[in-house]
Amino acid sequence: MPVTYGRRAQAPGASGASGASGGAKGSVTEAQLKVALLTEKDVPADWKAGPGTGGLTFGKATKPECQKLMQLMQSEATPRGAATRRTADFEYGLQQVFGFDGDKAAWYLKGFEATLTQCATFTVDVEGEKYPVTVKPLPVFKAGAEAHGYELVMDMGPIKMGFHNYVVRKGGALSALTAKGKQAVGIPAAQYQAVTGTVAKKLDQAVQG
Repeated sequence: MPVTYGRRAQAPGASGASGASGGAKGSVTEAQLKVALLTEKDVPADWKAGPGTGGLTFGKATKPECQKLMQLMQSEATPRGAATRRTADFEYGLQQVFGFDGDKAAWYLKGFEATLTQCATFTVDVEGEKYPVTVKPLPVFKAGAEAHGYELVMDMGPIKMGFHNYVVRKGGALSALTAKGKQAVGIPAAQYQAVTGTVAKKLDQAVQG
């Protein structure tokens, strides 16, 4: 199966490999990113700390404008402009927290709601195999400077893989959560709301002002 879970994930609080801290004035520090990470006490009891979805990788969206939606779900690629990254990995969820210099975080998420509309359907190329993908927005409470939610389902023939995703930005920090439930598509709505609420709260605590 071309979608892989094989690499052993890092434990919550471990540093992801993506650039160095520092940069322009107002850049987000490694210490701030660590504060924004989920821990086992922040998630449901069955969300055991890694290995989980940290090794999850996807191919490339055939619509270039849709690649961002895939990029935020996998640990293999870092958003353009991000200077730092830390990850927390669980059996049913992957959280990535990115630090951007200056206003690059806002630039990265610019037009995100329009992207969700444009990418309601597209295909992903995974090692030469093409799979249809459907996307729909998920309701989220307002948090940070902006917050977005979306469900992404990849039809791989005999199985469908569904994920509930949440991304929230405050200043130059961006926190993204991808959750894979026991059922075919995502996690229960109440659980999604609870975990994403904690993601937003921890980002707010990490990045003051």
